[in-house]
Order: sequence, then C-alpha cells, then structure tokens
Amino acid sequence: KKITILALSGLLFLTSATQAKLTFKEIRTASDRMIVAFFISDTVDLNEVNIDDLSQWKINGEAPLSIHKYVMQADACDHHIYLETAILEEGKEYRVETPYGTMASTFQERDTYCESIKTNQVGYSAFSEVRYANFAIWPGTGGALKIEGELPVYEVFHTGNGQVVASGRLEVTGEDASSGDFVYRLDLSGVPEGGPYRIAVKGYGCSYPFGVGGDFSKMLAHTIFRAQYLQRCGCPIHEPDIRKNPCHTLIYDVDGPIGEANIDVIGTERTFRCYGGYHDAGDADRRAYHMSNPVINLMIYEAFPDYFSDGQFHIPGDFSEDYRILNYENGIPDIIDEAEWGTLVWEYLQNEDGSVHFGTETRGYPDPFAAPMDEDDHKYGTVRTDDRATCTGAGLFMHLARILKPYRPGKSAALVKRAERAMAYCRDVMAGPERLYYHVQRYLLLGEEADHQAIRELYTLADSLKDHLYATPGYSLNDADFDNPAYILSYVLAEDAATDPEIVAFFRKAIRGAADANIRELGMHAYPVGNDPDRGGWGHNVRQPQYACAPLLQWKLTGEQRYFDAASELMDYKLGLNPLGISYVTGLGSHRVHNIHDRESAYTIAKGWGPKPGITVFGPGVTGWRSRARVVPGIRELPREKQFTDDRGIISFTEFTIFETMHYDALYTILAGGGTWDGGDPFKAGR
Repeated sequence: KKITILALSGLLFLTSATQAKLTFKEIRTASDRMIVAFFISDTVDLNEVNIDDLSQWKINGEAPLSIHKYVMQADACDHHIYLETAILEEGKEYRVETPYGTMASTFQERDTYCESIKTNQVGYSAFSEVRYANFAIWPGTGGALKIEGELPVYEVFHTGNGQVVASGRLEVTGEDASSGDFVYRLDLSGVPEGGPYRIAVKGYGCSYPFGVGGDFSKMLAHTIFRAQYLQRCGCPIHEPDIRKNPCHTLIYDVDGPIGEANIDVIGTERTFRCYGGYHDAGDADRRAYHMSNPVINLMIYEAFPDYFSDGQFHIPGDFSEDYRILNYENGIPDIIDEAEWGTLVWEYLQNEDGSVHFGTETRGYPDPFAAPMDEDDHKYGTVRTDDRATCTGAGLFMHLARILKPYRPGKSAALVKRAERAMAYCRDVMAGPERLYYHVQRYLLLGEEADHQAIRELYTLADSLKDHLYATPGYSLNDADFDNPAYILSYVLAEDAATDPEIVAFFRKAIRGAADANIRELGMHAYPVGNDPDRGGWGHNVRQPQYACAPLLQWKLTGEQRYFDAASELMDYKLGLNPLGISYVTGLGSHRVHNIHDRESAYTIAKGWGPKPGITVFGPGVTGWRSRARVVPGIRELPREKQFTDDRGIISFTEFTIFETMHYDALYTILAGGGTWDGGDPFKAGR
C-alpha cells in the first residue's frame, strides 16, 4: 500500500545494521523457574542474540536447564531470552552471564516484572463488577507451559504505600486455541477505585502498574477520544503542535475513479475550498467510509448525553472563515463538535443535484514521510460521486440536523435541505438500512407521518443486526445487511415524538439479540474478545469497542449489570489484556506500540514527542499481502492472536484507519462514568 515507506524502511535497516547496538536491558521472569534476559537492539537481526550454545549462558555460574527465545521487531527489536533454572527464591540475587553482557538482579515478587501477567495497563472501569488479569507462561520457542504444582496466590498492592488492597489464588481457565496459551485468571473485582496498583504473584513476580477508575479512566477516555481530532483533515492540530495551518483545503474537481493514490490532477480543473473530515490513516485521502465515525459518535451521544460536555476533550470549538481555531469551548458538547467535523467534508463534497462525492484523493502519498500534513504539496482532487456517500449522507445530514438544532438552528435547517437533496438524488438506489436511518431521523425531527409510515414498512430489517456484528460499518455503507445500531437507537430513545410501541419493542429485541451474541462469543475465549480471532479483516482483533457497543446499549436500556461488565471486559483487550501483553494504543500503557505507520507520528517521534497518542493500530491476526514479518517463532508458526510485529512497514499490523480502529472509542468515556481529565498523570508519584 505504501511503497515509499517500504523503501525507506529498507534504507534505514541497511544503515543501522552497520552500527548495531545491543543492550542487556533488564532481568525479568516468565515463571517461578524461568528467568528472562531482555535485550533491546537498534537494528533488526533475529539471530543477533544467539542461543545455540547453552554453555555460554550462566545463572549464578551454572548453565540453565533449557533456553528459548521470542524476538519481535519493536523499537527497533526486542529479544526475550528464556532461561530455565531452579525454583526462584525471594530476596536471592541472580547473576545472569550472557555472551552479550552480565547483569545481576535480586528477585523480589513486588519488583521483578513477570511477563506472564497480562493486564489492562491503563485503567479498568470502576463501574464494572468483572475485572481480571490473565496469566499465561509462553517462552516463545518453548511453547505454552502449565504451572507445576499448586496454583500460586497473588496480592494486589498500591505502588505508592505498599498497602495490599486485594488477594487471591490463580484459577484455571484452560487452553485457548487462538492465543496458543494455557490461561489462568486473577480476579481483580475487589480492587477499589484508585491506584496505581501492581499484582504480585508469589514466587513469580509482578505486573505492570495499572489503575481502576478515577483519573486513570478519565485519562484513557480523553486520550483515546481526542485521537479523532489528531486525525482531522483541513484543521490546525495543537497539543501536540503538529500543524499550524489547515491542510488539503484546495480541491480540484477531477471526478476521478474510486481507488487509492490513483487520481491525477492536471491543475486546470475547477477548484473549491474544502474543510472537514479525516485522513484515512497514515496517508491523507478522505473517503466515504469515514461517515461511520460521525454516525456512531452521534449515536453514543444520544445514548449517554449526561456523560459528555463542552471542553471535555480540549478540541476546537469555533473557527474563523479560513478555519483558524478561535476557541476550545462553544457551548456544545465536544462529541457533537467532533461529529460535526466528521460531517463537514461531505457538505463541501455535495453537488447541487444532491449527489455526494466519494472523497478526495491524489496520485501517490504525502512526501516526505515524517512531516506535518500542512506541508503536503500534492494536488488533491474529487473522487466521483457514489451511492454509498450520497445515501448514507442523507441520513447523516438529517441526524446531525436534529442533534444540532438546539445549538445551531440555522445550521440545522441547512442540513435538512442537504439531506432532502441527497435523498431526492438517490431514492431509487438507497438500500433498506440507509432508508430506515433517513426516515427515523426525519420523522423525529419534522414529525411527518409519511416518514413514520416508511419506518413501519422497513423496521423488520433490524432483526438481522445480530447476524452482522463483525462487519466494518464504513465498508458496509448502503448495502442490504443491517449492521449499525445507530440507524435505530434514536427511535428507541425518542421522547418528543409519538413512537409505535411495537416498533420500539422490535428494535429493543434486536439490540438485545446483538448484545447476547457478543456475550456468547466472549464466553468462548480466554482473553476478552467478542469475535472469532481467526476470522476477519485488518484490525478485527483490536476492534473490541465495536463488539462492546450492543452490550453497552443494552445496559443503557435495561440497567442489567452483566451487559456493562461484558463491554468493560472487551474494552480491556487492546490496552494490554491480550496474549502479547501489549497495548495496541499509542501513548497508553507501559508496554505499547512504537512504530505506527503514520506520517505525522513519524514527525512527532523525530521531535522526541513519541507518536500521536490515542491511536489504535490494526494489531494481530492478519499478516497482510506479505509474510515478511521479522519475528521468532516465525509469523506463520504463531497462533493468530500472537501474529504481530511492531514494524512500520507491515501495515496490516501497525497502520490503522479512522473508521476501522477508532470509530467506537467514545465508549471509553462511558466506562469512565463521564467527566473531564485534569491533564495530570495519575501514574506519577504525588498524584
């Protein structure tokens, strides 16, 4: 997909290989009888740490009983060397001699990190009654191992004062096919709100720090929601200060073919100014798929309006005519501001006849790679009009018009006209789900009986919601499959319009059916996934907030705690409660992704700021068009949920899209109980 960056990666690899620096970083554990010598390197050479000669490795002067390895390209490469020894003793010093250096460390359960403990490394929801960590011993080439003898006890302690807040004994969950692990569980339901905490497993070591609720959850919700703002197109980006100016605002009306990096702009075409929308991923195209983000944000706001407020996420409020930021508070909840921005580009791309262009595109990709998008000098042109954009746009315009009416009645009225023009243009080709969405929003806004009659004719489509839970909402625009609860939830929640009790009951049944299907799937796996990890497209294993949506909506409608608990479980996955124990979200977690395939993140990394925070990468499970991933064991030998390398060049792992991995992230605000983060780091002492 991104030819230029692959060439760049190759050049960097050749350069760094001649100046490789390997560092013996840390002594860890994997079990009560397995020490981990953890190395980092500034180059990627899978055999840079060679374990062929066991005699060259010593623990307190004696050769280990066995040796194994796990190597993954990371920042730039992590080498985990697993050394089997006698049962570890609390307070004993272990001197590890290797061909690459020697290190000594005293084993202490509360201080020595144990790789086998997997937690949400940021913040569990304090409102969930189900919280846990998983424990699984996996020494790479040594394969999954079981605990020998009696299962150990554990305690959860506050890292500041050492106070024990919960304790228990590991329990067997069992074999898990998609992770390849034999899994044990540690109950954290009794851990009180607060932190930071660590888990210490007797004889094994401790976890990364984590929190429960409070500022931990608020920081998480803030960071992960605000990432949508960092992906905006046509907008200055501050904090971090990436873009001084709006980007990609001059558009040439090319009416080119749908595709990627395939539009040729001559420069003589009609031009117009265009703002709004999002960069698709690590590049700068805007696509109709992105409509799913404002649709979903509007739904989440409607379901949980009390959780959202103005100024909550520190995103722009009002703009000047040329889209310079005027303020960060405008009297409108930030989530509505974000939905309005996600919709704005489609207003600019709508023609007088009502049709809507599929997006904007160019030939090739922004260059240089590590640069702010307002420095991109490519010419961008319109992609041809398309039924997916027009038909979905009709419902989206009407939905936003209804939500905005109390705040901006003039803008609301203009959006109604846009929606009706789009409907008039595409009426004959509009799929059933999008037709239902349009009529639900129009009826609730204008109260016309003709729309209510259309709803009566279409409402049974929602019955199949439970059958299409794993579809990508952006890819399924204007098709016959009903997969988006946003199309019906407004009708269920309506208080200011007369609704049909039979239709409301039907919609509620559809949401419950979807939620129950997600929970059934969750119960089939040792790690909190609401999907089949072996099946699906790019990003399907980190897309747990999507699978948590129906359960959270069911909790909203009924107050049944088990649905909230299930949603909370699912949303722990991408924050570290997964087989690799890695946070797939930039800027969050002790062990997190570094090499996100994103141009502006490459720029911020070069500035020393790290990648743009809050972005979820595609994560594990899909090797993509090539299997060149540098990892030991080999990528094809790994179970599906371990098929990942932190390699910027393998986009099926480390790229992302606004509509596939970030579309339901506003739900973390619900797990936090709403509120506003004060900007302080709750993991730092003195907080």
